[in-house]
Amino acid sequence: MLRRLASLATSVTAAAALTVAGLPAPAVAASAACRPVAGSPRCTVWTGKVAWVADGDTLLVDVNGDGTPTPRSIRLIGVQAMEQHAYSPQPAKRRGDCHALEATARVEQLVKAGKGVVRMTAQRPGSQSRNRPLRSLSVKINGKWRDIGVDLIRHGYALWLPFAGEWAWDSAYELAEAQASGEKNLMWDEDYCGAGPAAGARLTVWANSDADGDDGTNLNGEWIRIGNGGSSPVGIGGWWVRDSGLRRYTFAAGTVVPAGGAVYVHVGKGVDTATDRYWGLTAPIFTNVDPLGHSVGDGAYLFDPQGDLRQSFVYPCRVGCGSPLAGKVSLKVKYGGVERIEVVNVSDRPVDLQGHAVVSRYQHRFEESTVLAPGESMTVPFAGGRAVLDDRGGEVRLQTSDMWTVACRWWGTGKC
Repeated sequence: MLRRLASLATSVTAAAALTVAGLPAPAVAASAACRPVAGSPRCTVWTGKVAWVADGDTLLVDVNGDGTPTPRSIRLIGVQAMEQHAYSPQPAKRRGDCHALEATARVEQLVKAGKGVVRMTAQRPGSQSRNRPLRSLSVKINGKWRDIGVDLIRHGYALWLPFAGEWAWDSAYELAEAQASGEKNLMWDEDYCGAGPAAGARLTVWANSDADGDDGTNLNGEWIRIGNGGSSPVGIGGWWVRDSGLRRYTFAAGTVVPAGGAVYVHVGKGVDTATDRYWGLTAPIFTNVDPLGHSVGDGAYLFDPQGDLRQSFVYPCRVGCGSPLAGKVSLKVKYGGVERIEVVNVSDRPVDLQGHAVVSRYQHRFEESTVLAPGESMTVPFAGGRAVLDDRGGEVRLQTSDMWTVACRWWGTGKC
């Protein structure tokens, strides 16, 4: 099941109050490529003058041709800044989470450099979030239009956020986020907000976006896994995880990730245990990768109580991809009769499959340590006795949790 964020569930804030309801639809100025790259879809284009910047992803804009001088609250496509709680044209009166005010100031800086004039684009003119038109905004600096969204994400001021129907920017924004993460830019600097707890802890994040079966009826099959690769337990009470939208789950006091173990946050409802927590949501939240549907991925993020982003999981991998299993394992596939998929250690040293998954029509995840000795093989549990492989053609992949292919086998009409 594909999840695309259509609106942001936020509390009533000053930013929401700035939304101007009942205004006539702005006149369409033009149609152009959404992005200056080959194969870009077409977008509707408007222009306007910025009245003031509400926060890192919302601007008040006097839209040219809309028949009114009243500014409209415009929500940036593809961008999620950290939450701001007090809004004002005067910077001294603003308040917000760590990184929020920096994002607002960066947007103001770009708008000032563009002399207040913005170019707004959208694939669907009616796209909106909380009654705010959704638009990608650019400013002209030194004779060239600069995408505000890609600037914010690339320099670490904001996260990438997929929006329903507005996919033209997703690949570029996902790449910008991967680059910002690799360079530890701003919010990717894990102690930017102050000295947080458990410095140096070997925590990992892994989100399962594609639950077995129908995501909508298997909410707890979507989860975020907080792993601990260290030799000591790590307390995460007061820490929180979020998706690329505004939803967050905060860990209760006393929550501990055991040494060599993990704590799971399941999206749906259930009874909490020491290692399994339940978000209590009523719908899936992580977007499945679907190239035909223009869905390129999503992310999950772990923050400490200071507001520092300590670990993240953005899929599929775009920068610095790889696996310690590369060249050390192979796949054996029997697709006729009694089906069988095996993972084989072809190296001369033990290998651990943890953090990987075997993917065909279904998937099997190696969530906990699974060690194969040199020359040893194991049969993937979902394969034996069940017709999951198409005799006419298909493929089986061993992938990292962020979808980088380590090994692949194909037959018939399949292709690796």
